[in-house]
Amino acid sequence: MTLHLKTTLAAVAASLALTTAPALAEWPERPIRLVISFAPGGGMDQSVLPMKPMLEEKLGQTVLYDYRAGAGGRIGFENVFMQGADGYVIGALSEPHFSNTTVFDDPAYTIDDLVPVGIFTTDVPIWFVRNDSPFQNMNDLIEAARERPGEITVATGSFTGEQYLSVAILEEEMGITFRAVNVGGGGPVMSNVLGGHMDVGVIRPASLLGIADEVRGLAVLAPERNANYPDTMTFDEQLPEDVRIPHFNSSRGLMVHREFVENNPEGFARLQQALYETVHSAEYAEVLDRMGLDLVWIPAEEAAAQIRDSARMMEQYKPLIEAASTR
Repeated sequence: MTLHLKTTLAAVAASLALTTAPALAEWPERPIRLVISFAPGGGMDQSVLPMKPMLEEKLGQTVLYDYRAGAGGRIGFENVFMQGADGYVIGALSEPHFSNTTVFDDPAYTIDDLVPVGIFTTDVPIWFVRNDSPFQNMNDLIEAARERPGEITVATGSFTGEQYLSVAILEEEMGITFRAVNVGGGGPVMSNVLGGHMDVGVIRPASLLGIADEVRGLAVLAPERNANYPDTMTFDEQLPEDVRIPHFNSSRGLMVHREFVENNPEGFARLQQALYETVHSAEYAEVLDRMGLDLVWIPAEEAAAQIRDSARMMEQYKPLIEAASTR
């Protein structure tokens, strides 16, 4: 066989391979399932449900919402991990719930298996009391805890989040002891304080807006005061200069399977753009305003770095959190 014929046959074979190989479909070509790892009606649901018509318009596909509550978010996150490699099952990202599941549990995924599309808002812990409480600020509370060790009750929604960590680290730094109680969520935190069953509650400021007239903030764990509670001082403003509690926060965003990012970067970029345009729209600004939240856009790589930092911090304070179970 001549060299010319060999070359011609090779060219024909290559041409046939190109024409018969299946083309990579443009994502998305069918409906997308968005997994929410918490019950309907909560803060996460209120954040992502209004996105539905905007995401559908930008992606050209139906977005189906699927609620998979339980195990601190792990059930929903595992569902995204098990079924989301092609990008048709994505998840609502709640942090530090996500990183906490990898630190305090043994899920099927690792912290790098699920990748943030972007974070669009953050919130911080606020300590609060009823309006008729004798505690006017953190110094009053700390002094009372010194005088009555283990008697001042503090309600938190869990023992594995940034809210309880603010309790544990304050105890350690100031040499005091509260009676911290995990009441199982933000709603019970508020009802226990309002009902007079607990002295102090720790929650996120946005969650407290509905009862803001009935309570008083003692301190917010953030670099600056919260716009919704401008009279509530930060921890940094009230604690001694040599005492600093890390500025923990919680974040909300969207997440996808790592394989989708690696195998379909164009699809991932399209989802990123759709989320970015959605949360920067005037319609979504009204949603955040109603919830008492601000838009805080953190792109994928920076968001992933924050999640890893959060996991490292939780590992650092893991003994404090594990000690809570023996109280």
